[in-house]
Amino acid sequence: MNAPASAGLGDDFIARRIAAEQVRLLYDQAPLGVAASLMVAPILAFLLWGEVPDAVLLIWLVSLTCTLAIRLLLLVAHQRRATGIEGVERWVERYIWACGATGMCWGGCVFLLALTPSLVHQIFVCLILGGVLMGGILTMTPVMTACMAYALPSMLPPALWLLLQDDLMRVTMGFTGVLYVLLALGTAHRYNRTLGQSLRLALENLDLARSCARAQEQAERSNRHLADQQAALQDNVEALREFYRSISAPRRHAGDQIQALLTMGCHRFGAATGLLARIEGDRYEIVQLISPRHLTPGEVFPLAETCCQNTLRARQPMAFDRSPAWPPRHQARHLGSPVETYLGAVVQVGGQPFGTLNFSDSRPRPAPFAAVDLELIQLMAQWVGALIDQDRTSAAIQRQHALLAHASRLNTLGEMASGLAHEINQPITAIALYTETCLARLRAGQTQPHEVRETLEKIAAQSVRTNTIIQQVRHFARQSKPQYLTVRIKDLFDDIADFLRLEMRRNRIQFHQRINPNLPPVLADPLQFQQVVLNLIRNAADAMSASEEPRVITVFARQVADEVEIGVKDTGPGVAPDILNQVLNPFFTTKPDGLGLGLSISQSIVEAHGGRLWVTPNQGPGATFHFSLPVASRVAAPERRSGDLSLEAN
Repeated sequence: MNAPASAGLGDDFIARRIAAEQVRLLYDQAPLGVAASLMVAPILAFLLWGEVPDAVLLIWLVSLTCTLAIRLLLLVAHQRRATGIEGVERWVERYIWACGATGMCWGGCVFLLALTPSLVHQIFVCLILGGVLMGGILTMTPVMTACMAYALPSMLPPALWLLLQDDLMRVTMGFTGVLYVLLALGTAHRYNRTLGQSLRLALENLDLARSCARAQEQAERSNRHLADQQAALQDNVEALREFYRSISAPRRHAGDQIQALLTMGCHRFGAATGLLARIEGDRYEIVQLISPRHLTPGEVFPLAETCCQNTLRARQPMAFDRSPAWPPRHQARHLGSPVETYLGAVVQVGGQPFGTLNFSDSRPRPAPFAAVDLELIQLMAQWVGALIDQDRTSAAIQRQHALLAHASRLNTLGEMASGLAHEINQPITAIALYTETCLARLRAGQTQPHEVRETLEKIAAQSVRTNTIIQQVRHFARQSKPQYLTVRIKDLFDDIADFLRLEMRRNRIQFHQRINPNLPPVLADPLQFQQVVLNLIRNAADAMSASEEPRVITVFARQVADEVEIGVKDTGPGVAPDILNQVLNPFFTTKPDGLGLGLSISQSIVEAHGGRLWVTPNQGPGATFHFSLPVASRVAAPERRSGDLSLEAN
């Protein structure tokens, strides 16, 4: 509202103010109606060009444009001169005359209808008139008189002309046009009445709104003291948010999380030094720290020379800032200077004291520690204890997983033992035959030097073959930590070619290998990769053991986005749909003598490499097991386990 209103507004003032607002809305919406007419009229003239005499079209178009220009001039004049609620009737009257003139021009389309013999063109003219009518009414509903001055001259002449025709189609169009006008005016009247009621309600509630504003201002003044207290609480909430962000960051090692927690604590408590220390007897060992001093993790100090002795005894958060009740300041000699500010809490792991989490500074605090600070550091210490406990558990699980994977490889070699013995026996037998032949010829004196050389070369070749097989077995059976290297898929398959050939020969299976030689390198542990491939191929061979169909295993490798996908496809009976989602679960197996751990171990190995393992049914017989590995250009070395923090118990 532009004009102020006082308490006890009279009906006359409200009526004049409503009229002024309606006129303002009328002029505010005028550009839309004018713009619509300026766009539609040339289009209509263009489409009727040649159907109607050119002079008639030009006269009609110029007349309509002039009325629209008059409405635009009125709009500009109103924006420059209209203020307050005075002169409303004059502006309404002017705009009504302009709207009536525009409506008469649109009503002049009756001549276009009469001069157009084509029914299609007449229907198009009627559609244009209907659209123009609705657009104009929508912009003029704030003033009902303007709506009627625009709608009646624009639609009634064409409608009456259509009603007077002998053609049923045209009569129906005219009757529809009359109904359309009545419906549009009825809708405009309802909207106009609703708008008037809304404006009246707004004016009548003006005093109430001002009273509410005054009450709100008074409430704000009375709550300023409470706002100051809430600011301190908000600071504590922000500290908790920082704590949550520091512990919930994804893909962060335990050591990184503790380091972020120390950084957050130093910022929150205004301390220069933050320490996580392990305490055993009188031994104080720094595990992690944030400090400007020349301290490093692993340094050991006597507990008596630190500020944590009383914290450990109290088993609850302790704080001081120049308190005379605190022990002498020389007890912090490990920091290189006296401590004026200290806040610490005991860290417990598995219900037993591990050490302390503490923050200290050589400068005094400007304000004492609040109760919420003690609660916060207690929460931080509990979280650190839980993280260390989880870290130890994770390290133990990792060791067990390594042992289980090693046992799985030994089991694979055990099942392949007879085939390996046969594979090794072949070159050994050949060596024996070549040796006996050579000796027999030497005894008979029938050999030439070049024949002996050729025989010895054959013996050497068979020896190399035997040694290669033995080295591959030893390599596959060894127990070692994962060695993540940048390798090519083709090279990894070449390293186990003997194993694959042995397995295919033993099971009488056709083997096809389709590996794109241009695949990018991946970051993988070769031994674990080969374990996964052998496990999937042996599972496929077992699945086809009872099949009478041609037994074929196809291994393929291809690049999909920034990953390399490896697949093992068989022609066996496939995987039943009801167990498709269970085959990777530990201890789930369809083999009578299986343990159900092979696929589970393979899945763990693939996930540790940053990939995934899944199975899909084939279009024909059998199933395909897929696993993916990220390309080496996308990843760094796999994350080290949290067990590398050296937080395990002695």
